[in-house]
Amino acid sequence: MKPTIMLIGVGDLGGVILELLAREEWPGRIVAADRNARRGTERCNLARIGALAQGHHAEIVFVPLDLMEAEAVAETVERERPDLIISTASLMTWWFPDLLPERQAKRIKSAGFGVWLPVHLTLSLKLMEALYDARYTGHVLTAPFPDVVNAILGKLHLAPTCGVGNLDEIVPKVRLLTAARLGVAVEEVKVTLVAHHALEPYVFGKPAGDVPPYFLRVEHDGRDVTASVRATELLLAPYDLPSGPVTHFLTAGSSVRLLRALATEGETYMHAPAPNGLPGGYPVLAGREGVRPAPIPGFSLDEAVAINTRSHRFDGIERIESDGTAVFVGERAAVLKDELGYDCERLPIADAEARAEELIARFKEYASRHGADSQRVQA
Repeated sequence: MKPTIMLIGVGDLGGVILELLAREEWPGRIVAADRNARRGTERCNLARIGALAQGHHAEIVFVPLDLMEAEAVAETVERERPDLIISTASLMTWWFPDLLPERQAKRIKSAGFGVWLPVHLTLSLKLMEALYDARYTGHVLTAPFPDVVNAILGKLHLAPTCGVGNLDEIVPKVRLLTAARLGVAVEEVKVTLVAHHALEPYVFGKPAGDVPPYFLRVEHDGRDVTASVRATELLLAPYDLPSGPVTHFLTAGSSVRLLRALATEGETYMHAPAPNGLPGGYPVLAGREGVRPAPIPGFSLDEAVAINTRSHRFDGIERIESDGTAVFVGERAAVLKDELGYDCERLPIADAEARAEELIARFKEYASRHGADSQRVQA
């Protein structure tokens, strides 16, 4: 029987995932959920007719859903009975600082990604609490900052099955460049990479400073060619990509592949962030039973976890304490204090929602004061 998939959040990333899922043959019913009923209805209508225009008939239904309403979430999940859930819902999208004038955008982005943790953590926490109350036993994938968010949820025994994107967006670049350097088919190249979300800007951008730690092995037809192809050079080689929401096609492609693996017999080798609440990203084996870190010969899981734990700091997270409290790197938190008047050095789980509301309000005021596109920021 084809699986029912619930997609929570059909904004920029969720809308692309919906379009790609609608063109796949393996899903059964696709239940799209969003708190914005008009947007959700329109995106579902577009996906239906777009898929049909391409020769695919997708069964898509829309349900209004606000993750802030835990009882409604539990009721919806119990009614729709999805086999797989994927959530892209966040309180503020990651590319909003790009709406600022150049100087302010550069200053805000110098704080790193981790300081925005409360806006990404809040809805994933609400979702996992509601699913726990509903005794949901299917697989759950989450998109917002899983390398850190899911590691925090793991401290509460609320970790999703896995995150999506991030590390798995790096691996195709290394495979393509390795195949080109060797003059072989890309299908013959296998990459094993352990790395955190914090590495991604160094792979696709040109930030200054030390590179976050990682483990990389490249094989051709089972033979280790890491040294001969100069794999580190390929990992960090210039590779220009557009910026902003258009990159969601990369994340969405990885997400759909992971969903397909979870609905398929056997296990698929790929990469993913935060399997079962581990920090950072790993090579994984994904199948109907779930997602587990793939064994790496000569390199232990403890070593992999240590790499990703050290990498938190490069994203602005000093550490995650045993109760899930996030402690921010002082100089990163100071950027938002200086620019926005937002003072947050520690984030206990219980404070996430209130701090998210404050951060969003202060950012909107800052953006308006500096002449950003206020209509897009308010939206």
